[in-house]
Amino acid sequence: MRGNYRNLCLTAAASVSALLMTGVTTAPAYAQQSQCDAEEGGPSATLSPRIGLAIQDLYVMMQEERWAEALAGFNELIANRGDGMSAYERSTVLELRANVKVNMDNYRGALQDMQAALNANGLPPSRNNQLRYFIAQLNFQMEDYQTAISGLNQWIRTAQQCGVSVDPNAYYLLGAAYVSINPPNYNAAESPIEQALAGSTESRKNYYDLANLVYSELRRTTKRIDLLERMINLWPGEKSYWTQLSGAYSQTNRDREAFSVLEVAYRAGLLDSESEIITLVQYYSFFENPYRGAVMLDREMNAGNVDRDQDNLILLSQLWSQAREHKRSIPILREAARASGDGELFYRLGQVLLADEQYSAAQTALQNALNRGGLESNDTGDAWLLLGTARFSQAGPSDTGRWRSARQAFRNAQRYRNAAQRASEWIAYINAVENTYWDGLDLDYQQRMEECVADIARFERDRRIRDLQNREDDPAELQREQERIAECEALEASGLPSRQRNSSGGDASSEDDNQESAPAEDESATNEE
Repeated sequence: MRGNYRNLCLTAAASVSALLMTGVTTAPAYAQQSQCDAEEGGPSATLSPRIGLAIQDLYVMMQEERWAEALAGFNELIANRGDGMSAYERSTVLELRANVKVNMDNYRGALQDMQAALNANGLPPSRNNQLRYFIAQLNFQMEDYQTAISGLNQWIRTAQQCGVSVDPNAYYLLGAAYVSINPPNYNAAESPIEQALAGSTESRKNYYDLANLVYSELRRTTKRIDLLERMINLWPGEKSYWTQLSGAYSQTNRDREAFSVLEVAYRAGLLDSESEIITLVQYYSFFENPYRGAVMLDREMNAGNVDRDQDNLILLSQLWSQAREHKRSIPILREAARASGDGELFYRLGQVLLADEQYSAAQTALQNALNRGGLESNDTGDAWLLLGTARFSQAGPSDTGRWRSARQAFRNAQRYRNAAQRASEWIAYINAVENTYWDGLDLDYQQRMEECVADIARFERDRRIRDLQNREDDPAELQREQERIAECEALEASGLPSRQRNSSGGDASSEDDNQESAPAEDESATNEE
């Protein structure tokens, strides 16, 4: 603002000097002539020699920035000769003293002098209107925004009527004043700031920032996108413009552009906050490039730019899982699960471990999930299903104990609506496997007993033949026969393989499934591997 007043006094003083030398009796050279000047007429626009010389001396002080001396000189001039000054002379002196006060940061005093210069009505219309502009600027500086709005609107109307081009900064100040009043009037601010942008010959950042604010508040998303696209080209190092443009694209469902803008900003080293990095990582997941997002998130965590908290660990594990990098996902999810207070993360860990065919570790994680609790009903049912799957998957061809343990988990899963059907199918399958196993043992026993009967009958037949032939028994052969007979007697004594009947009548091991058993019974679930 000071620049405007400094220019004013330089021009005014030069005009004063010219008047003293030539005795011209017209308006000063810096006053723009127009129809408004001719129509209004007005008092004589001349300076007497003694006033002109006094101003010229004071102007030298202003040039040398001797503001206190200049102010004292103007005060003395007004005090001693003020009553004898013409309206033009008084307005000119007050106008110049106002400039001195501005440079001394005495805005209120400057405002009073300018208003007095205007009220004296001694200046040509164009200069009076210019004073209105400066008065409005001072009111803005002093945060009297409503008065500034009135003054700026009046100045703009007069300038337009007189054919004078409007300074783009006037439009900017008017828009800024509308935004600064309480409550802000963003609708009224929109046109002035657009005119400021259109009329400016250079790219002024404050103009663009104000327009961006107005468009944002008015939800002029299309206009705002166009503006922000220009802003990132003009000021590519301004991070906030990139993130705002990405957000604006997202609001209009242009997610691909939103992602691209953030990616370019990241590569340029502009994104440094955790929220910005997480947003970009999530875009990688959304656009089916989870591996790249996981690598980025892992790198930023290691660099300390993203907290290694539970939420971020979960996100990282999900990204590795989406990228089918289960072995990299597991330790991350395990770290998050151990810090958790409930079983939700152990449930997720069990799912990942099961998908990676780490059945024993999956069983332990799922037991932890069920023991810790905190799962929703559907997840609890699924956890029992997965636990049964993990247990069964570890069973060998004759591991009836694991079959029983798996069936117990599936029977617990039957208590949950979402899992009941699949659990029943699993139980039927295990029963079939177990029945097949026991039927095989029965058949094997019967076949072995039939072989024993045949062998013993053969031994008896051979003995009779030896007796009829009066042959001596071969001790080695007799030893083999006795061993075989003992083996068969032991087999007969053991009887058929023992199988127990379950409550439904199917062949299976009997368990009391009326109460949901604690999963930690098989194996300690408190020390998750």
